[in-house]
Amino acid sequence: MDLDAVKVLLESQERTFRSALELVVEQWKERIRLVEGKMTDLTKSLEFSQAEILDLKNNEKVLQKLNKDKQVAVEELQSRVAELNHRLNYQEDYTRRNNLRISGLKEQPVGETWEQTAVNVSKILEDKLQLPSVNLERAHRVGPAAAAASSHPRAVVVRFKNFSDREAAIRNASKLKGTGIYINEDLCPASLEIKKKQFPLMKKAREDGKIAFFRHTRLIIRERIDQRSSSSVPAAGSPHVGAGFSGWVAHGDSTVRPPDGTERVSSETTGDRRVSGDSTGCQQRVLRDRKKT
Repeated sequence: MDLDAVKVLLESQERTFRSALELVVEQWKERIRLVEGKMTDLTKSLEFSQAEILDLKNNEKVLQKLNKDKQVAVEELQSRVAELNHRLNYQEDYTRRNNLRISGLKEQPVGETWEQTAVNVSKILEDKLQLPSVNLERAHRVGPAAAAASSHPRAVVVRFKNFSDREAAIRNASKLKGTGIYINEDLCPASLEIKKKQFPLMKKAREDGKIAFFRHTRLIIRERIDQRSSSSVPAAGSPHVGAGFSGWVAHGDSTVRPPDGTERVSSETTGDRRVSGDSTGCQQRVLRDRKKT
């Protein structure tokens, strides 16, 4: 084979290889264009998703703010409702301020009238509490009449014409000890529930030798004062004994602090609400006792 034939053959093979190479390159270019198109679509989709996520985050912040505002509004409404309920309960208790509730008073098995109930109450006030000539506005049993046939007589709600008579009955209630008859304030159900929750604390305080009593729904606990001991020193952090207290705490719907010279010192025990005088008088008596010793 001469040189020209070889040259022609090589040129032919070169053209064939070049055509095949160009075809392969063109195929790869087409694939690259497809990939680039897909990448563009994915990029746009990602950007759209990111925009949606941003909108969702903004909406979430708006919803969180709205939810927080609603929670604040709900709390304010709940607080307002609680305040209104408290005022309503206090108002209902105030309308009952001349009332007392007597438990354990014997009841006729059948057909006891209001007049008979009032006569029985008046007899108790006069014979047991030494309170003659007390004017009653009304006295009636509470609860279903069927309970009268049981061994537990129904309670009696007594309304006094004068508040002073009602207070006198409360002060002399300890004279009914051992009779099975009990005198209590006539309060609304909500106030009774508040007091009921504090009964264990009052019982524990009295077992510890402290003075414990209710002022409306507020439980007041005080240390007893031995005025005969002039050498007693108040505990650190407690109010001065000259103020009429050796330390007391209040429990209930609010905290109470002893006002200056106005708090009355109660000598009450269970069911006895006698008042011995204000704190200024108590201070003077302590000073006199100290001089005597």
